[in-house]
Amino acid sequence: MNKTLIAIIVLLLLGVGVYFLFYNQDDSASGSDVKVFSLTGEEFKFVMNGVDNPNIIVNEGDKVRIEFASTQGFHDWVLDEFDATTEKVNEGDSTSVEFIADKKGTFEYYCSVGQHRANGMKGIFIVQ
Repeated sequence: MNKTLIAIIVLLLLGVGVYFLFYNQDDSASGSDVKVFSLTGEEFKFVMNGVDNPNIIVNEGDKVRIEFASTQGFHDWVLDEFDATTEKVNEGDSTSVEFIADKKGTFEYYCSVGQHRANGMKGIFIVQ
């Protein structure tokens, strides 16, 4: 092989290596692009950062993680349009659910236990 051909092969291999190292990373493995929201369930409301039944706002295509804990009563967190549902948990327990917000719109999340939703345990999930 001549030196020019060897140089071209080396440059191609370096280029492929750089591509896989910097541009083809799986962001889900690193967790860097997951939008995390931590909510608690009380009698009859969700709370996040001191706000009752907060709006949760994400962008279309975002990977979303809802971390949910019950601080009072027996609850879950449900978002029908994304088939996202946590386990039902007792006071002091926690659970989570992950999903992709793959369609734009305004949706309602809620607690599916008994009459909790009818009693106001619900909020708005917005995908921009």
